[in-house]
Amino acid sequence: MLRTGNLADLSPFDKQFLTDYGVKYDVDFRSKEEVYNQPDRVPDGVEYIYDPVFSEDLTNSSKSLNDLNKQAANDADFGFDHMHYAYEDMIESESAQNAYRKLFEVLLKNDGENESVIFHCTAGKDRTGFGAMLVLSALGVPFSTIKKDYLLTNITTKDFVDSMVEHARQNGRNENVLQSIRDIQSVRPEYLDHAIKVLNDEYGGINNYLRDVMKLSSADIMKLREIYLED
Repeated sequence: MLRTGNLADLSPFDKQFLTDYGVKYDVDFRSKEEVYNQPDRVPDGVEYIYDPVFSEDLTNSSKSLNDLNKQAANDADFGFDHMHYAYEDMIESESAQNAYRKLFEVLLKNDGENESVIFHCTAGKDRTGFGAMLVLSALGVPFSTIKKDYLLTNITTKDFVDSMVEHARQNGRNENVLQSIRDIQSVRPEYLDHAIKVLNDEYGGINNYLRDVMKLSSADIMKLREIYLED
């Protein structure tokens, strides 16, 4: 099982890696517009599954600098607050719930020997990061480990975020916009903590959410662990 970002620019080496890894299913959480602008380019034989979490990119990972400038120029907390709302939508919106249910359906049918699933959005951090939290929780992984995995995204995106901030600075964007870029294009422990708080407050915890909203039975949980965990 792999989580990643955009698959539109894979090199021949990248495609061979996915083939060697046994990728059978490609689950794409992006909106129709994102998919149209940057379609996945995966190896032949991989089954593509369009599975949008939102009808549009509510995380703003794919938004332009001009769009962000209009929203954040007068609000230093715009980006941080916006991400909290986005995570709430990932938990509570019908489209997101349907998307994550479909992810689990794919994971459950991926029971062949040496076969794997790749799931992604644009940046591989929010829609995909929350999906990974659900999956890892179903597998019984401790939350402290899940959070460490989630925060690894900041290592892989640091150069991109730094470059985006510097580009915005050179184009005269104010500090509010620069901070919102950092908050939107990075992951924060507070985002995952907020998601857990919503899950606890509204659903009685993530295990209840997996059972009642994701519709995972005890047998489903056992099968997931048989497929994806090693002794």
